Amino acid sequence: MIILDTNMLWGVSPDNASVDLLKTIRASGVQGVAVPWTVMEELAAQRALKHTEKYDAAVVAIRALRDNTPGPITTRLPAYEPEKVRQYWRDAFAAIVEVLPPSAWALQEAAFREANVLAPCKRLEVKGVNKPVKTGSRDAAIWLTAVEYAREHPDETVYFVSKNTDDFGDGSSYKVPMSTDLQGLEDRFKHYTSLDPVVDQFTQPTEVDEAAVLDRLGTPGAASVIAQEAAAKWAFDTDDWGHIKTPRFAGSLWPAVNADGSERFVERILSRGWVGRPTAQMGLVSDVSAYRVGEHVWCTATVQWLLTGLSPRDGQLGVARVGCAWETRVLLSPTNAESQLTILRSTPPRPLAAEEFEGLPDPTALPYAPGPDDPSAGLWRQIAKVGQSESRTLLESALVAMSLWAVSRRKEE
Repeated sequence: MIILDTNMLWGVSPDNASVDLLKTIRASGVQGVAVPWTVMEELAAQRALKHTEKYDAAVVAIRALRDNTPGPITTRLPAYEPEKVRQYWRDAFAAIVEVLPPSAWALQEAAFREANVLAPCKRLEVKGVNKPVKTGSRDAAIWLTAVEYAREHPDETVYFVSKNTDDFGDGSSYKVPMSTDLQGLEDRFKHYTSLDPVVDQFTQPTEVDEAAVLDRLGTPGAASVIAQEAAAKWAFDTDDWGHIKTPRFAGSLWPAVNADGSERFVERILSRGWVGRPTAQMGLVSDVSAYRVGEHVWCTATVQWLLTGLSPRDGQLGVARVGCAWETRVLLSPTNAESQLTILRSTPPRPLAAEEFEGLPDPTALPYAPGPDDPSAGLWRQIAKVGQSESRTLLESALVAMSLWAVSRRKEE
């Protein structure tokens, strides 16, 4: 198990190359990658405190602007919700590492060591304070969680990674009682001060077999994974039909033909989500890298997926045929048939150009793919066909309205 200290992830965004390697190691199953609970809470707290600082500055700036502006200032900040900020970052880092919960013993021992100034705890001189301040219980909790994991998993080697050489040392020697903590674990507790030796131990760059990567990306299984992820990420809830909501992704309506039939054009929209599951088709593939991890080759690649599906008409009853391009950084193994395509990170979707729709399936011509509890299979496809008409008849508009009402009633039941 690779166990990381806070300083190994502080300042690291969840979308860089180092994180990709950690995710690759974790996905391969060769080694787990984890942080003690204390580390996760420190990471979330650091982001929340920074948010609080910027939020307070924004409040002061807006107040000053109001005081120095003739007429009203309508700018309003969103509600101050630091727990939402903390949870956002917990979720972001949970995609990289698992969390090791601390035991009652570890927390009690950490508090005891701080009270008694036992390593890795210490006293610090603080300006304005008459006597040294005891500190280090969080460091002790991190250390003891890693040590306890090693003792409870005798078949595993723990790779503890921390830049904090002042408190934890450099791995060559330890103060008492830290040296006592490791008695009997000397061969199974490896302490590093950077990720480089850990990454080098478990990943070796290798030649890229681009043909094999493209074959794997072009399978129906890969397209299905992307479609499911897109449906989950930008899902439209029929219970919210008609509510004013912030658009969720940029897309294009299905191309129309000019009056003279000369050229197709698209209308760009801001969609409120997918109705059902879109279809996905592989587009451009670039920046392919390959690593050998354990017995298999793992590859990362940047892939642009062309998505088409049904989406609510903004401000209207009915749904429309919508397309967008979604760029993702994905992880796959061309040598491990049991592995599944994994999205490492992605960018917001962009609208499709008219020519990019060529060869894509018309959502209204495909079987509808409802969710597991969706009672309206096929209904949205029928509504989309009605919605293709620029001037619907009164009967058709009534059909759409009645269909939406029927769906909402079925959901209530």
